[in-house]
Amino acid sequence: MEEIKVAVIAHGLGMSRGYSGEGYVYKNVFELLKEKNINFVAVSFSKPYDTSLNSIYSLPFHLPKFDKYQRLLVYFTAKKVKPKLFFNASGILIPLSNIAPHIIYAGAPAISSVPSKYTRSFFWRLYLLPFRIIISRIKDEAKKATIIANSLYSARAIAKVFEIPQPQVIYPPVDVEFYSKAFENEDRESVFVTIARFERGKMIENAIKFSHLSGIKGIVIGSLNDKRYYKELVRLRDRLNADIKFLPNLPREEVLKILSKAKLYFHPTIGEHFGIPIIEAMASGVVPIVPKESGGSEIVPQFSYDNLEDAVRIGKEIIEKYSNNLRKEMHEKAIMFDKNNFKEKIYDVISKYLM
Repeated sequence: MEEIKVAVIAHGLGMSRGYSGEGYVYKNVFELLKEKNINFVAVSFSKPYDTSLNSIYSLPFHLPKFDKYQRLLVYFTAKKVKPKLFFNASGILIPLSNIAPHIIYAGAPAISSVPSKYTRSFFWRLYLLPFRIIISRIKDEAKKATIIANSLYSARAIAKVFEIPQPQVIYPPVDVEFYSKAFENEDRESVFVTIARFERGKMIENAIKFSHLSGIKGIVIGSLNDKRYYKELVRLRDRLNADIKFLPNLPREEVLKILSKAKLYFHPTIGEHFGIPIIEAMASGVVPIVPKESGGSEIVPQFSYDNLEDAVRIGKEIIEKYSNNLRKEMHEKAIMFDKNNFKEKIYDVISKYLM
């Protein structure tokens, strides 16, 4: 049997059918390893939906719940493998450095103080309590492993939580080529688009309030993960009489058509580590508004907001001043996030361990 050179920790393979932003990172890491003829295995806790992969797992069925704890439990699957390198694309500290060199590609830790669903309610703080205790006990792994952050925002949080030097930043891959198909359309409407999974942590209620306060028509696109939350969003939209449509589970080609007609993208998630849809929108010629408290503010600091009133002001200014020059500026900035740049930078790091 051929030696396994890289074990890719990709816990989420058993949690959803599609590829989320994080899943797109997995996908590009798999593509990179195939292109370089590097033998690898995908490691998850529950059974993957993608059966085409060479993979190992512990739970013989799909488990779409308990995200954070699956990220920890994947350790018990991973320790069965003896690769030359662990590439941990799930971003969670698990003690693998004693088995083989361990590279962790990570966002801001859930136990950090940056705003997220885990800091917003007593329920989520309680949910995270055992996770926080476990991570505190294996904190030394951060000093043994090589950590790569997905944004400067994440790098600062990682350094603070784990008391290590600020790690290297490699921005996530984006399918710029695909979304650039929408760029050529110059005929744009004064509408905004939000792309986010329909789940509570994405804070889609902020998009509804933005539409209500600004009077700008909106469209929210995303996979439907939480039906109860979706119903709450519909009730909030109706109560505020906001001019906003929800379009769950759209095919990518339909998303592309909508982006080709919009001027504005609104990102509602405060504390987002990066936000791949921001770059997808920019590649399409759409101008994003992003929270200052997020990785997205590194990309477009001039269009970052402190609060919704600030976002409304910025949004109205963008619509008023929208031009082909601004559209081209956004598109050109998006090109640096092309997936091939991500692959090259990741390969520069992992190749040192595979000689």
